[in-house]
Amino acid sequence: MPTRPLTTQLRRVDDALRTLVDERDHSDDPADILRAAESIDHWLDERLALMKTRDGESGFATTDHAH
Repeated sequence: MPTRPLTTQLRRVDDALRTLVDERDHSDDPADILRAAESIDHWLDERLALMKTRDGESGFATTDHAH
């Protein structure tokens, strides 16, 4: 069971993603770009898992924007 609220965990992941994207976009070193891309993949996987948890593990996380 998560010890932090889900929104806090999602915010932490989003902050990490923003930082990594910024670092990747401002780097000229291919090794740094690759490391950032691998880290971004990891954080995206974590975000997807959190969204599935939020949505009750019912497959892909979706949002219903019915108005």
